[in-house]
Amino acid sequence: MAFLERGLLSKPSKKNESMFEQDGISKKKQTQIEEKNPYKYYSFELNGQSYRDFLMKNDLYYAIEKDEMRVLYQPIVNLKSGEILAVEALVRWMHPDWGLILPNEFIHLADETGLIIDIGKWVLREVCKNYKRWMDKGLPPIKVAVNFSGIQFMESDFADNIKAIIDEYELDPKFLIIEITENILLKNTYKLNSHIESLRSLGIQIALNNFGKGFSSFAYLNSFKVDIIKLDGSFIKDVPFDSTNSAIVESVIHLTKKLNIKMVAEGIENWDQLSYLKYLNCHAGQGYIYSEAVDPEKIERILARKKCKPIIVNNTGESLTENRRKFFRIKLPLSLEAVLEVLEVKGNQVNIGKTKVLIKDIGPGGLCFISNIKFPARNEIILQFTFQLLEEEIKVRGYIIRIREAKNNLYEYGVEFTIDENERVNLIRILNQVQIKIRKNIMFSEGSFVSDSDYAYFK
Repeated sequence: MAFLERGLLSKPSKKNESMFEQDGISKKKQTQIEEKNPYKYYSFELNGQSYRDFLMKNDLYYAIEKDEMRVLYQPIVNLKSGEILAVEALVRWMHPDWGLILPNEFIHLADETGLIIDIGKWVLREVCKNYKRWMDKGLPPIKVAVNFSGIQFMESDFADNIKAIIDEYELDPKFLIIEITENILLKNTYKLNSHIESLRSLGIQIALNNFGKGFSSFAYLNSFKVDIIKLDGSFIKDVPFDSTNSAIVESVIHLTKKLNIKMVAEGIENWDQLSYLKYLNCHAGQGYIYSEAVDPEKIERILARKKCKPIIVNNTGESLTENRRKFFRIKLPLSLEAVLEVLEVKGNQVNIGKTKVLIKDIGPGGLCFISNIKFPARNEIILQFTFQLLEEEIKVRGYIIRIREAKNNLYEYGVEFTIDENERVNLIRILNQVQIKIRKNIMFSEGSFVSDSDYAYFK
């Protein structure tokens, strides 16, 4: 499989150098080739995800320099009064080709390359700059939560660096909440406690993020002084209807009250979840029911209101909504396995391998699929799906118009087809037959269906 990219390895890593060596190209020869021709050819086999990671790791070196990084903000709300207590700063990468990239896709690359140090300092400076502007405009003096990785936290002068950046903007450090994850707590305990004590002495609060996701969450509360616990959103899903999750949520809320620690529930998406958390007197929460992560200008307008009321969240893209009105849509009884290929990028044919995805519903105008790979929502990237239905092999093409992050690091996509009318007529014929069979037998399985859950399939 051959890939052609311009300027991919302007800053090659040792790993990338070894790739050239494996292909029989010495470093000296590589330099000669680069001087003669800025295009670089690669013939090693990569699947779609590793190829994308390879590109992103190289592009990440210049993301700050090219002004591609963004800081968005999501409000943290007092569930009883609706008062905005804080906002969480969430870094995003606006990649020129892949679109908006979430942290779970590039932070591990930043850790591997050591770029996380520069990115972390850039994020804190952006937060300080925005916060100072908000205060100058007379907005409420809320707190701002910023995530830090284990590599950053293990710097010998970590606390001093934090204070130095805050002093640049002449701000009181008390506005800052530093969020750490449980994996950081597995590092050097003495150094970690020293940093925490230094930060707390400045008035900076410490929040333990994604609480409950690790194996020793409760043990950490006895070893480290934290001010806030953020309960992982996976426990909020399906409450109050899931008895196990409901029991866990109730127990953690009671525990934090006994320990005099504030609790924030992450990932609140619907009224059932919110009502249950209010019933349990949960202190605060955040999630799509209040607001998605928004840019600094929009969060200013939200902060100006001082309170944040629940909103009805619509996760469906406008184009997909119109498409559903125009064409019927069949919700499949089981997930349908399909092979996805990228056919075109900006009108150019490409061949970057195949990957399997799961189709959840389909109609003459488009489909919805699940994948563990992040694809950009751009109409110049044409995808092809191949699958079996009613003993027929079906191939359809289209582009992504909607992305939604699902649980367990999976992504849900809405696709609009670009097929011609003859292909659409044939697809309608097949889907009509499928629809009739499903009505007669809800366990219909004449196709490349899988019985595993989405998580088990991609695990």
